[in-house]
Amino acid sequence: MKGYESRTSNIAGRDVYPLYAKFFTRALKLLLASHNRRIRREKGVTPVDALFNFVKLSFLEYTMLKYRHMVGFDGSVVIDSTFPPYPSSAFDKRLSNYLNNLDLMELPSGIVSVSTTNCCPYACAFCSTNAKRKTDDDLDEELLKKTITEIETLGTPSIILHGGEPMYRYDRFLRLVKHVSNDTCLWMFTTGYAVTGEKAEELKANGLFGVWVSLDHYRPDVHNGLRGNPQAFENACTAVEHFKRAGVYTCLSLVPPDDLVEPENFKKYYEFARDLGVAEIRVMEKKPSGREACRGARPHSPVLEQLQKDLYMDPAYRNHPPLSGLSTWLEKDQAFGCQCRFEYLFVTSAGDVQPCEVSEISFGNINEEPFRDIYNRICRAFPAPSTGCIPMVMYPEVRHYQKVKDRMTTLERAGLAARIIDGFQARGKVPGAFGGIWSVYKRRLAYYKSRKAAREKKTAIPN
Repeated sequence: MKGYESRTSNIAGRDVYPLYAKFFTRALKLLLASHNRRIRREKGVTPVDALFNFVKLSFLEYTMLKYRHMVGFDGSVVIDSTFPPYPSSAFDKRLSNYLNNLDLMELPSGIVSVSTTNCCPYACAFCSTNAKRKTDDDLDEELLKKTITEIETLGTPSIILHGGEPMYRYDRFLRLVKHVSNDTCLWMFTTGYAVTGEKAEELKANGLFGVWVSLDHYRPDVHNGLRGNPQAFENACTAVEHFKRAGVYTCLSLVPPDDLVEPENFKKYYEFARDLGVAEIRVMEKKPSGREACRGARPHSPVLEQLQKDLYMDPAYRNHPPLSGLSTWLEKDQAFGCQCRFEYLFVTSAGDVQPCEVSEISFGNINEEPFRDIYNRICRAFPAPSTGCIPMVMYPEVRHYQKVKDRMTTLERAGLAARIIDGFQARGKVPGAFGGIWSVYKRRLAYYKSRKAAREKKTAIPN
């Protein structure tokens, strides 16, 4: 087997232009494909709407790649770890979703993350799951399989199997991995606990494409302290090696402690990550959730955002793993803003469907109703992307939700969650990636809804 590093390389300079041409050509072929034209006819999406969607896709791609390199991996190309690799069935599904859906409320979520267990041997202060070691509270395995199938039926191209620590219940986790269809891009999060070479190869053989291994510092003592486990650093580094050898697209996931917000310290981490040989780094800034919620909503430092831009522009770091910018860049106001629902949804280990892990507000529970019904409810609550971060902008409201939720029915909780999102969107604005095309989108959406209403009225008239 070829060495992992020889299979993974950043794509930079003039090498990006042939790929842009390939992406453009692939999107154009999908736009013209007969099955996609049929879907658009059934939805009432006109050829002009489809052309607008094609232009919109170009805007989004430009923003996503503005401050990061694509990664060549084992014959494929990864635009970003939040996007399926090219070429793949999941990549085509993601592009087709954008092309075939004018109304953003009808656009399938790009990623749905499912917590397979609440169990974890670690005690991370910022964890939103409050992980334990008791398996009795975990969701029924058959219910999880049913939910995964429902998610795939929606057209969602990527699924993350999450925790707690998914490896804590490995046999069950492997059965869930096997249940995910081959045309879905499958990822997992792990602390690195209990990962062996054999398990990594088994997961790869059963469809796992990528993994994020949590590693928050280049110093073992600091990382171990943050994770509440003296073996956490060693476990993470060992897991990285096992996944790399198995041929899994291997990334780090980082919640930077305060000292890594200093550029020189972050650069030390960056050098360490490059030496580990990972493909990219997902930087998740601290949010007021889990046990961190008591600290309140503290503004994110602009340092990491600027640092991502500086590192991208500096030729000395051209071969370092790109920073996956969910928090450092793409989540910012001038990019995509909050992409909950459109790019991401989270199903907790208790069955609650949340906009994300850290928002901690539920729109329903899969123990009580089908995922599709909850999904439709959450789609209605998000008519547009918005700037900001839900638990930071709506911190008092989310804390109030936490205090009263146990005295409410599921539907009452969902109603309160929807009102919180209404307030969140009222305080925000359209993010920069959509700003240049938003007025056109609103006009096209009004025409689309008018046609849709007329068609439904005509269908409802009895013969």
